Amino acid sequence: MSEGLFTCVVVGVTGDGKSTTCNTMVGQEVFDTSVGLESATAECMHHDYLYLGPEVREMRVVDTIGLHDTGLPQETVMERFSTFAELVPCGINLFLFIVRWGRFKPEHEAAFDAFVANCGEAALSNTLLIFTSCALTDEAFAAHIDKVPASLRRLLPKLASAPIGIDSLKNPSAARASIHAAIDEAAAALKGVRYSNEALAEARACYDVKQEDERSAFAAAVADWRKGSGPIVVERESCARSSDTGAA
Repeated sequence: MSEGLFTCVVVGVTGDGKSTTCNTMVGQEVFDTSVGLESATAECMHHDYLYLGPEVREMRVVDTIGLHDTGLPQETVMERFSTFAELVPCGINLFLFIVRWGRFKPEHEAAFDAFVANCGEAALSNTLLIFTSCALTDEAFAAHIDKVPASLRRLLPKLASAPIGIDSLKNPSAARASIHAAIDEAAAALKGVRYSNEALAEARACYDVKQEDERSAFAAAVADWRKGSGPIVVERESCARSSDTGAA
């Protein structure tokens, strides 16, 4: 893989348009899309293409397994999700987090939490939020985005640039142009700084330790309960995350 390749890793909830967004970026149908709650993306997939915009850019887009409603245990989902690192050995320029326009549901908040738990808080500064199935004009979208729930609003200042709304099904050419314009804006703001695989490895190690601690705490609580020493109480502690991103 060339270090000059601009890499985008597409993440989000199953059924919100991850694979459709990948196809829109590429300009052809190269990724399978799902029509229900079960993800059509069982493993991470990628495609390389050349984008001829204001700046000619070699691109690699990676489609990841859905972070919710895939019919798989969450631990398996996170293990498969993390395999995107093998496809971007020089690091990630941008994560594109996909959310279907409408109500910001609990599964979206859970997906964001899972994304941060797996990749670390540092990944947010290399993340672009894209709302799909959004037929609003740019002006109407900007007015509505100020009214999003507090759980989402608190994340917006941490992202690489302002969110965008697209409708790939009704207007794929306009959606493609909007996506790449937003990528250009975010790339200019980041000045070449990538999210590194070292940061991912650190975040993943932290996630694994937290999971093991929770399993151990639960086992100990069950053992105490069986001894008749009292009710089961499992305490969960947050794992400290690094705020540094590495440049590949």
